[in-house]
Amino acid sequence: MRGRRADWALTALRGLFPTMRRITGLHIEIPANRNPYRNGGFAMLLAVDVGNSNIAVGVFRFTDARTPEIICHFKLGAHNYAPDELCAAIDGFLCRYGAPAVNAAVVSSVVPHLTAPVCAAAKTLCGTAPFVVTGGIRTGFGIRVKNPEQLGTDIVSNAAAALTLAKAPLVILDMGTATTVTVVDENNAILGIIIIPGLQTSMHALCASAAQLGDIPLDGKPELIGRDTRASISSGVLNGSALMLDGFVRNIREALDTKARGTSLSLLATGGSFPTVEPLLRNKFAYSDTLTLLGEAVLYAQNCKIV
Repeated sequence: MRGRRADWALTALRGLFPTMRRITGLHIEIPANRNPYRNGGFAMLLAVDVGNSNIAVGVFRFTDARTPEIICHFKLGAHNYAPDELCAAIDGFLCRYGAPAVNAAVVSSVVPHLTAPVCAAAKTLCGTAPFVVTGGIRTGFGIRVKNPEQLGTDIVSNAAAALTLAKAPLVILDMGTATTVTVVDENNAILGIIIIPGLQTSMHALCASAAQLGDIPLDGKPELIGRDTRASISSGVLNGSALMLDGFVRNIREALDTKARGTSLSLLATGGSFPTVEPLLRNKFAYSDTLTLLGEAVLYAQNCKIV
């Protein structure tokens, strides 16, 4: 059954991506005469961010030894892939977007059982073992939490990207399966993180616990005072989330004493759920759906030689 399912998946991929490189069985063959794309001597980097719901993939060109420029990006569902299946899926998207060949890779993962197959797929695609974002790597910023080894690699990557885009102190909002609020002080150090159940996680938990509630989509701008069950729940989840996040920002400003210090608090956001709640927020965030991938590329440049 597993073999039939895999064959069906590969057949579907060939139909979706007719330019996909040749696949034999479950083994993807990268042509031997394919020279890595070079841009003034700098690498093309494959960045993979493994989250609980999605696997985000991006390709970066380095315009110099420290400046990554994104070429393309896409997402896959976070399923139990075999390495060759994942390799075929990623390679198919790279072909579809006309991405140049990659010769280096970086991986960040918060899903341990997917780390090994993702690294194996990345190694096949770029011809060398990927750099894995873990504790103890050079980051370029301080980490002042009690147990740094417990800090999610996505949070570290987000901070690396945010500090290249904005001036500290800053807040990084990442709205995915969980919503995280990362606080970086004026000395470029992560002070700590606030972790909240994500929008969809909260909604699914509520609907699963209440027998008379069906699955209610979270879309549009809800009225404040709901006049039916759907509107009432949408208001509670969406307006409640926006009020909570605005409240956190207000209290973080007070905790950092930004007014007395004469500093402004930079606000950045990423994650698939942010566009849903953004219109309801009073604070304005600079949004990027590739913030984590950019951070991985920045960390790669700080820890590896760009060739």
